[in-house]
Amino acid sequence: MKYDVNDSSVNAEDETVASELQEPDKPPSSKELSIAVLITSIGVGIFIASIDGTITNVSLPVIANDLEVEQNIAQWVILAYLLTLIGFTAIAGDLGDRFSNKIILQIGTAIFVVGSLFCALSTTLLWLVLARILQALGACCGMANGTAIITRFTTKENRGTALGLNALIIAAGITVGPILGGLLTDKFGWPSIFYINIPLGIIGLAYVQFAIPKTPPMQEERREADVIGSVSFMLFLTLLVFSLTVFVDENIPNPEIWGGIGIATSIVLFVIFILWEKRTKKPIIDLNMFKNRRFAFGILAAVLAYQSLNVIFYQLPFYLREMQNMEIIQIGLVIIGAPVGMAIVGPFAGKLSDRIDPRLIASIGMIGITIDLMLLAIFLKEDTSYWFFIIAALILGMSLGAFISPNSNSIMSAAPKDKLGVAGGLMNLSTQVGFSIGTALSTAVFFILRNTFQRNNGLPAKDPINYIPAMKIMFAIFVGVGILAVFVSYLRGPEEGKKELKLKFLNKDEN
Repeated sequence: MKYDVNDSSVNAEDETVASELQEPDKPPSSKELSIAVLITSIGVGIFIASIDGTITNVSLPVIANDLEVEQNIAQWVILAYLLTLIGFTAIAGDLGDRFSNKIILQIGTAIFVVGSLFCALSTTLLWLVLARILQALGACCGMANGTAIITRFTTKENRGTALGLNALIIAAGITVGPILGGLLTDKFGWPSIFYINIPLGIIGLAYVQFAIPKTPPMQEERREADVIGSVSFMLFLTLLVFSLTVFVDENIPNPEIWGGIGIATSIVLFVIFILWEKRTKKPIIDLNMFKNRRFAFGILAAVLAYQSLNVIFYQLPFYLREMQNMEIIQIGLVIIGAPVGMAIVGPFAGKLSDRIDPRLIASIGMIGITIDLMLLAIFLKEDTSYWFFIIAALILGMSLGAFISPNSNSIMSAAPKDKLGVAGGLMNLSTQVGFSIGTALSTAVFFILRNTFQRNNGLPAKDPINYIPAMKIMFAIFVGVGILAVFVSYLRGPEEGKKELKLKFLNKDEN
């Protein structure tokens, strides 16, 4: 199927023209763009940007050893990337709406390629972290504006399929990242995980240039970015995550006190952010969008889902290396079931969400993720079978495929027509927020539990008698997060015009 694209400029105050860009019932242009070209052209950049959110997970022990830093310090290779995405993804989407989604996407891809080169050439942790920040600045431009471009050039009838495919690309990148990182690090060393982005980024840049038509600004009258709002939000989350890492760092005097002060300060920054966003005429996050329950609950469900997901993706590689002495390539292969599961379920779930209320499909997917956490909490032990983890990864991938496509469809369909870039930015932002909080919070919980067991029995902290119970309890705690995500996902409310199916055990709450 093909869709006609309008290349003419758009007055942001003309709601009719803006509506035609999103819902082109009678295409005004003869130029055609197939959905395959639309998805694959922006998909290259989005895929490598998604990969780099998790590609260092498996390789992190090798990077830490090579750069001669401790593991708790090396985790900032991951957190710097995620937190930068958190601070600038929404503003990148807003810039795309006001200037051009295509142009901002292309600029971001170029920055990402340069940042990847600097990452590969880094010889110290500081330079690697700084290069990761540059890399993330480019990545956020592509992720936010790629989603907006898809939404602009599709209709209500097929948007779920298109967004489902795009969400599948993002989710595939997230899950393939650890596998690819393990394979490349094992064969060519850790710099290769960044070198591979350079040719792929150049290909993606050229593809977008020739395949995607011009995208006129959606908000021509706005030319200033909400710098204060963006910075305060990033500082809030950065300080929150940093405080959680300080809280369990035994090398710092009185870590509980300093961690508590940091968390309290981050809450103050969050209050400042909310007050500023209500006051400013040019908010980077339009809080009025969250008055729509379907939009707000969809975003919250995504944050909770990605917290639960990253607990598995981030913590499991350390367990497999520490407790089962697996090589990096083995750890990567264990996780291979996740992208396979997503490839099976993701496209089908996205297409199904065009006809059936997305909240039901997304909620079922979230139930699957919660079950996966429960299985790990119950059956994890020192000699757990290799096949158990492969099956768990397959279940995780299928569940994620069922959740992310319908959830993305629900969020973007609920967004205002002239805020597509901002909505896309917020949707992708929820991924990074969930990953960052999940990484820091799960690490804090695990270290607190492990160190408590260690103090009680006097055995080494990495002894299985301390390590395994701490890991199991941590997974059990996040089962609760998963259950909360199921309720939030379902209680967003039904979507008009789509067949509504109900989860009987939740109907009472809705009534």
